[in-house]
Amino acid sequence: MKMKNIITTILLAILSVGFAKAQYAFFPEQGVITYDKTVHVKNLMRRHLQTLKDDNFSKKYFEEMMTKAPETAVLTKKLSFSGPEISVEPVEKEQSQLVSNLLRMGLLDYGAKIYQNLDKNESLLTMEMGGSQVNIKDSLTNVKWKITNEYRNIAGYDCRRANGVTLDSVYVVAFYTDQIPTSAAPSTVHGLPGMILGLVVPEQHFNIYATKVEMTATTVNSNIFKKKAETMTREEARVRFKEIFGRWMTDKQFSLIMAAMLL
Repeated sequence: MKMKNIITTILLAILSVGFAKAQYAFFPEQGVITYDKTVHVKNLMRRHLQTLKDDNFSKKYFEEMMTKAPETAVLTKKLSFSGPEISVEPVEKEQSQLVSNLLRMGLLDYGAKIYQNLDKNESLLTMEMGGSQVNIKDSLTNVKWKITNEYRNIAGYDCRRANGVTLDSVYVVAFYTDQIPTSAAPSTVHGLPGMILGLVVPEQHFNIYATKVEMTATTVNSNIFKKKAETMTREEARVRFKEIFGRWMTDKQFSLIMAAMLL
């Protein structure tokens, strides 16, 4: 009888500890996450070459660059979150001369800064193109998600896979964790029940994975626009750039570039 009482006491103690942990589970509302973005350079350049017109003057230039280009390039991004606010910005790092040239062309990454307010359904995006600042203000992007039963551990967090479609036809794969309940990502996509720590965009030949998660008080910068630059919606930007670039770009090339800008 005494042994039975001892076992019962131990079981109750274990259950009490588990219940206490569940009651006081830590769900951070502030922090900074560092990501590595790996771009498959040659694959992306091949994709762009396939979209060019046969008589396009840059086709030969691209083909020559491909012989010297690395297979991959790794960029770094920083995501800050506090409550419903999120900001994403590039982190400068030394690159080879060729990769630096491709970055200036906007081929690998536009170096965009992003601000989102989830409560206000607001998204701000700013980048530099051809020496001019581009400011885009709109609602949060729409993503159609399908959550799967595949799991992966990223930066120490258990993440679940979700497949999505955004910007009408761009397929994305995300790995999110509900241990960080903020619905955000190191890009403009959102809408999952937790933070996206891994993101793959096959069309753009890149993947982004978190390398460090810091739970610390942080301030999110919402003032990312330069005052002199005109502010447009995503659709206004698409129409504007179509007028400028549509004459010498194919529809496939234009769609590829717009997706890279708006992601």
